[in-house]
Amino acid sequence: MELIKKNKVVIAIFLILLVLILIRSSGLNHFKNDAKKWAEPSLKQSNRITLDQAGSLSGKSLIINLDKDVSGIRELTSDAQNIPADSVLSKKHVTTIMKHDGPVVLFSSEPGLSARIWMILSQMGCMNIYILTNNADNEVFKYKFRPDTLFN
Repeated sequence: MELIKKNKVVIAIFLILLVLILIRSSGLNHFKNDAKKWAEPSLKQSNRITLDQAGSLSGKSLIINLDKDVSGIRELTSDAQNIPADSVLSKKHVTTIMKHDGPVVLFSSEPGLSARIWMILSQMGCMNIYILTNNADNEVFKYKFRPDTLFN
């Protein structure tokens, strides 16, 4: 009993921390968005648009060029912000993207780079983000499928 009286403050702090940890760990919303929800546009390829489709989006589009070389996007459009991919996740740029009212369009000459940045921004809770592509059919097979006939 004497031990409890001497350590009232320490025990009280420990119990408060224990309760807070239990509340935090039992919560269902550890992520801003459900993983299935933000990965679905990537699987359906509804996050990819062409320049013609980008012009028909509602609202003022924010076009972000992720390349250090700006010549690729200048051929497509002149009203793009040049933000290198290594700095697009800085606090300043993420705040700009989050506060933008209209659609955000990512462009890179390397399609995998813009897809990775799209995924990260989607996980961070950014909505209405698209990947600008030069062609609508990114996954068209160039060659006819021929099964292996060696082992028949």
